[in-house]
Parts: sequence; structure tokens; C-alpha cells
Amino acid sequence: MSRRVSVPELIGRRSELAVLAAALTDATAGTGRLVLVEGDAGVGKTRLTQEFADQAARDGATVLSGGCLQLEADIPYAPFEEALRGLPERQALFGGGTDRATVFRRVADVIAAAGRPVVLVLEDLHWADASTRDLFVFLQRALRHAPVLQIGTHRSGEVGGDHPVAGVVAELGRLPHTERLRLPPLDPAETTALARGLLGVEPGGEMVKMLLARAEGNPFFTEELIAAWPARGEVPQTVREVVITRLARLTEGARQLSRLASVIGRTVSHDLLAELAALAALSEADIGGSVRDLIHHGQLVTSGEDGYAFRHALIREAIYADLLPGERRAAHARVARLLAARPTPVAELAHHWDAAGEVDEALRASVLAGASAAAAFAHAEAHAHYERALRRWRAASAPEALTGLDLDTVLERAAAAASIASRNARAVELTRERLALLDPVREPERVAVAYAELAHRAWASADWPLARSANQRALELIPADSPERVAIMAHRMGLAMLQSRHREALRFARELIPVAEAAGDTRSYARGLMVLGISSIGTGQVEDGLAYLRQHLALATETRDPRMLGVNYANHTEALVWVDRAEDALALSREGIARAGEFGFDFYLLLIVGNQVRALAELSRWDEALDTAEDPTDQGADAFTRLPVDQTRADLYLKRGDVAAAAALLAPAAATLAGQDDVQFGTELSALQALMALQEGRWADARAAVREGLRIALGADNQHRAARLVAIGVRVEADAGDDLARADEILAAGEAHLVALTADGVAPLPRTLRSLATARAERTRLATPDPAAWAAVVAIAAHDRHLLGYARFREAEALLLTRGSRQPAVTALAEAAAIAASLGAVPLAEDVRALAERARVALPAATTAPAEEDPDGLTAREVEVLALVALGRTNAEIAAELFISTKTASVHVSNILRKLGLKSRIQAAAVAQRRGL
Repeated sequence: MSRRVSVPELIGRRSELAVLAAALTDATAGTGRLVLVEGDAGVGKTRLTQEFADQAARDGATVLSGGCLQLEADIPYAPFEEALRGLPERQALFGGGTDRATVFRRVADVIAAAGRPVVLVLEDLHWADASTRDLFVFLQRALRHAPVLQIGTHRSGEVGGDHPVAGVVAELGRLPHTERLRLPPLDPAETTALARGLLGVEPGGEMVKMLLARAEGNPFFTEELIAAWPARGEVPQTVREVVITRLARLTEGARQLSRLASVIGRTVSHDLLAELAALAALSEADIGGSVRDLIHHGQLVTSGEDGYAFRHALIREAIYADLLPGERRAAHARVARLLAARPTPVAELAHHWDAAGEVDEALRASVLAGASAAAAFAHAEAHAHYERALRRWRAASAPEALTGLDLDTVLERAAAAASIASRNARAVELTRERLALLDPVREPERVAVAYAELAHRAWASADWPLARSANQRALELIPADSPERVAIMAHRMGLAMLQSRHREALRFARELIPVAEAAGDTRSYARGLMVLGISSIGTGQVEDGLAYLRQHLALATETRDPRMLGVNYANHTEALVWVDRAEDALALSREGIARAGEFGFDFYLLLIVGNQVRALAELSRWDEALDTAEDPTDQGADAFTRLPVDQTRADLYLKRGDVAAAAALLAPAAATLAGQDDVQFGTELSALQALMALQEGRWADARAAVREGLRIALGADNQHRAARLVAIGVRVEADAGDDLARADEILAAGEAHLVALTADGVAPLPRTLRSLATARAERTRLATPDPAAWAAVVAIAAHDRHLLGYARFREAEALLLTRGSRQPAVTALAEAAAIAASLGAVPLAEDVRALAERARVALPAATTAPAEEDPDGLTAREVEVLALVALGRTNAEIAAELFISTKTASVHVSNILRKLGLKSRIQAAAVAQRRGL
């Protein structure tokens, strides 16, 4: 059931409020002003004028407000009677026996004498009776030099052509003291802010996209859609009632034409509408008059040189929803036949044939539409078309003859499109449907390839047990002499790489590449290059690995294969982060994000965004990293693909001391990875869970997380992830302060792991060495504090400023505990404090401050307060945004200036208003000015 909702504060409309405020300033000085506020129904005219009038009343103005009524028989002067009802003089104004001129003069005198200044608001002038219109026009002359601001609102969609108010608006709009103020729809950031205010939480990207597509920035429609959520395909009853009631005022021909137009779609050419109307027995005269009636009453607008469009998507949806099922099917069938006789996108035909219930035509068109969308890199759309084809398959008369394809091929096309569109859970289901149809005895090769694809899709939906079993089944089924064996071996090799079995993956790749090259199998050859690149870097052969990755990117660019491109940008950028080339990773990830829009590899998009966030974090650009992580992305994607974004965000939140925010991100990550033994994301999850438990002093939980992570990491070749867990594990014991033996055990396991790898030709990566050096230094905290151990970490920590600050803090602590020279300790503490302040690393800053107090070390004033210590709790980025608000910047302008998304700018502004206890940007600007920003 729909529930009515509203937001306490006005969303957007800052510039419109400023126009009204300026007009009131002029009126206060004795210069009468008129502002005509116009806009579509539901766009917020009443909300704007009410917000302004309330503020004006608080500032001392006298506010008089009335509204015109939509009645069968007009009541003369009704809005003025309502506006003046609180004044004692009203009783004698509109009585009988008084001529109009006298009434008009008396009304003007009463309004002018009501206060200084006066704000007179007349709403819904499109319903104004003739007497009200005449009095309204008279007052513009009579109050021209009085301290009165008059505001009239009307629906622009209902005041046009021969509407009696149209002439009034045109006449008054030419007066020098009049301003016409048209309310535009809310922009995407404002729509998001409205949804946030209604929900009390940040709306998901899927919801925002739906609201933008259907409500198109109309606040009333937006509120009603949210109230009816999650009934996503339905039109809220309140919206339907409004639209159908307005439609009832039109001629029968106009109503019939609107129904036909709603079946065609949001836009329609005149010729097509005329042909369809002729089939429905409407004459040419009826059509012309009906179209004019629909435009006059705001249902349609002209579109292009020879077409029309519904003013709002929801108007079309409401009219369409009012059709009876039989009417709807018959109309779609007529539309489909007309479109089939003219050049028409096959996707449009598929939609109409399907809605008409014409099974055979719908199946044939849907398969063609799927192929067309895939060729245009529109993989999400291709998936939707193939799903429709699958729904119609069994009811079709001869599906294979109609489509030229068998069911297995359609299932595989649907699964492939779903996978690259980041719907891997559905891709797994579709692939399993294939395997239920195929006979491994008669078609072992086809079944083996299906299992190999299932293995990849299972991994991409965080189902490692299924990925492993499917991969094994593919290897069992593929004949030794099969030409498909190359592709199966390529899948096996890729899975080994994804499991961080790098030495094994390299052996597979070196065997496969010459075979794939000889067979002309470009995709398998490219997979070999990718594995050589990633696994070479994983084993420490950095330059060789990067060369292979560049070669792979060149091949992907040449072939324009979306999956190949997506794989490269996802893996290549991550590898650059591994080897401390964060600037290169940042540049390449931004290139990949841009190309994702061109080639539609949605599955890889969030992985690439995740690496962009990691690169920014590694470059100590934490605010940018968190802003980038907030960018809108496809919320319908599998949860697995959000892991790199959310894990990096959680890491930064922990470093900034926001445990609650980190926990909110790690809980769904833990649910996604439960029971998966995932080396890449599972070990990082364990590391973050241990760090979170460590901050909260939950030693048992921290130890359990380290133990679980090491169980996975030490069984693979991923040296830097294993070393990171070793460092965290020893730190947990050092912070707990009571188990040197356990710390030695963890450290010994980590060093033995690296020794075993290096014995097989693996070279340690710099970040591996940093983590193990940190682990050794942490171990000294349980024995004899060793400043030299921490100095060794400092010497190699340049690529990790947070680690550098932490190491300098621990070095100072060790110097003080061993009664070493005091000045080096003071210098180290000061540097640690400066780093913590620059990063906003609150826990580190607090540790430094506590040590300085215990040691009676006076830190420089500039470095004692971390960035978060704002008097109102604003973050450093929020202070930047507040300064731009004070300069009058819009959310879009703030986003451009700070290189963040408009959505993120909107989030910052909302947070600022909440923290400062303010209701408007104007108030925020005043606060910024008082702060000297």
C-alpha cells in the first residue's frame, strides 16, 4: 500500500529562493514587485512559496495567502477572500451593492495597510475565475509603489493557447516590476537528496536510476514512487488518480489518442500516431483537434520536427496502466504491424510483439535484438532480450526454425551477456540450465566448455567450491585430441592464477601459449599473456610481468573484445598497485573506467573502480579515495564485484577511527565470502576484521581472524597478502602483550613461507619486505624494545605514509623505553603527529598524543590536532565544501572543482547541514562567512 511521505527541509531551489528574497528586499523599500512562479504539476511551486513565506513571516513580513479553486461554478474573488480572511476589514470588501472599481480600490488599500512589507501569495492561477483575474491585474498598477510583494503560481502545462490566464501572464510578464520564475525539475543530486531525506539512509544506485528515469526530477512523482517502493514497475495509485482525473476533462478523441500514444512509447511520430488512430476509426480532424487538446492540457509536448512526447514518463505509464489487458494487447499488435512495415529498431519490435502476446514474432525479434545489443556492447540489454526469448521459447511453434538457433546456444548467449553485465549469479543459473539439457556422452566437448564457463562464472559470483568442481569436471570431459582443449586449459590456467597458485599458473601458461598461437585461438592466447603478466609479478618478476600486461592490452585494444579489455584494466591496475606504482595505476584505472562505458564490460567496472580507490589510498589521497568510492555505479551488480571498493573504504575508515562505518562495509563482505577460501579478497577480509577487533580490544576475535587468514594465505603463492597478515598477527600479540610464543610462531610461519617461495625462484616484492620488517619490529615490543627495528621499517616505508607515521611513533616509543637519546624520540614523535594530522588518522594521532603526554614531550602546535578535530565535527573535505557553498557554488560546480561526483558533493552538503543543525545552504553560507571561509 502506498504511504504519503515528505521531507522536512526544502531540497534545492536555492537560486529560486534568492530571486524571491531579492524581490522582497525591493518591496520592503517601497517598490511593489510581482513574481510569477510557473512549472509543471508536482514540481514544487507550493513548497517553494510556502518555504519562502514562512521565512518572510519569521523576518517580520505580513503574509497573506490564498488559492484558486477548481470548481464547476466559479466563486468570485475566492482566493482573495481566503488571503484576507484574518483582517478585520475583509468583512466589508466583497459584499453586495458595491461596484467593482470600489471593491478593487478597497482591496488594494487593505493590502497596502496590512503591514510593512506584505507578501501576497495567490496559488493555482490557472483555475482563477474572471473576477479574480481582473482584480489580480488591477493590483499590479495599484500597488506599484507599495511595500508589497505579490507571488502568483500557475501550472505552465495548463496555461497555453487560448487559456484565459495565458493572456494575463503574457501581459503581466511584460511589466518592468514583474519577474517570471520557472521551476525546473530537480537535478540528479537533488533527487538523491530528496530520496535520502525520505528514507533516512543513502539511497541505492538502482533506486536513484529508477527515480530519475520515471519521475524525471518531479518532486511529487519522486515522493510517490518512493512511498510505493519496491513496487518498481507499478504507477503509484495517487499518481494514477491525478493523471486520469486530468485526462477526464479532455474530449473523448483526446482520451482515445492518449491511450494509443501510451502504447507506442514515450515519444511518437505524427505519422505513426495518425496511422494508428485511423485504425481506431478516428478521422484526420479528430486527430488534429485531439493532439492540440493534449498539448494544451499538458499531456503531450512537441518533440522534434514531426513528433510528440509525453510531458512526463509517469503520465504515459499512468495512462498505459489504465488500459484493459485486451485493449493493451490489441493496441500493441497494431503498433507492431505498423512498425514492421517501416525501418524500426528490432528491440522496439520485440517489445511490441511480446506485449501483444504474439509468441513467434516476439521470439524471433528478441533473439535478433539480443544479437544487435551484444554487437553494440550493450550487454545488459542483450541479456534482457535473451531472457525474453527464453520465456517465449517453449510456447513458440518452431523455435529453432524461427531463430536459426538451438536452445543451448540461446542459453549460452544469455549467460555470456549476463556475466559481462555483472549478473554472474544469473549466469551460473543459465549455465546450469545448459548442462541439464546437454548429454556428456554425445557432446563431451560442448559440455566440457560449458563447465569451464561455469567455473569462471561461479568464481565471479563468489562460489569457489563450485568453481573448483566445475573446472575439474571440464578437465575430465574434454577429449585429448579435441580442438576445444586449448580453451579448457586456458580456463584451468586462469583459475590457478585467481587462486594465487602463481607458479602452477606460469607452468600452464608456458605450455598453452604456443599451442593457442598455433591453433589461432586469440582469446586463449590472450589469457596466457594475462596469466604470464599477473603470475610473473606475483612471483616477483615485475618488469617481465608488466611487459606481458602491456602486450595483452595492445591485443585487447586491437580486437576490441569487451571481456579482454575489462580483464586487462581490472588486473593490470591491481598489479600496478602491488608493485608501488600507484600513479600509473590511477591513470590506467581512469582510462579503464572511461572505456567501460564504451564497451559495456560492467562486471569489471567496479573492480577497476576498486583499484582506482586503492591507488588513491596508496597515494595518501584518502578524501579522494572515499569520494571516488561513493561514485554512483550499478547497484544491481553482484555483491562480489563491490569487494575491492568496500574493503579499501573499510581500511581507510579504520585508519581514521570510524569503526562503525568499517563494520557496516565488512558485514556484507563477510556474508559474500563465507566458506569460500578466497585468497585475494578473503585474506584481506581477515586482515581488516583483525584490525577492527584490535581497535576494539577484542583479542580473541582478532586472533581468530588472523588464524583464518593465514590458513588461506600460507597455502598459496600470494606473498604480500600472507606477509600483511603476519604483520597484523604479531601486532595483535604485541598489543595484547602476553604471548611472545604465539608472536614467534606467526613470524616463523611467514618467514618460512617466503623462504619456500624464494627457493623456487620467487623474488620478494617490496610490500612483502615492508610487512615482514614490520612484523619483526612488532615482535620486539614483546621482548626488548628495539628502535633500530623500527628505523629499518622507516627506511623502506616511503610508499606507505600511514605505515611511516606508525613506524616513527613506535620508534619514538622504543627510544623512550630504552632511555635512548631524547631528541631523536621527540623528532620521531613530531613527524608521526604531522603525518597523522595530514591523513586524518585519528587513532594514530591519539596514540602519538598519549605517548607525548606520558613522556612530557611538547609537540609543535601545528601537529597536535588531527584534521577531524573541527569545532562542529566537520571533516577536512566538508570544510572545503562549506567554503565553496559560501561562494554560491552548486553541487555540480563543487564536484567539478574538487574532482568528485555530483552525488558525493550532495552527500557532503547534506552532512554539513546536519552537523551544523541548519536547514538551508544560505544559512550554511552565513556560518562559513563567520568562520572566515
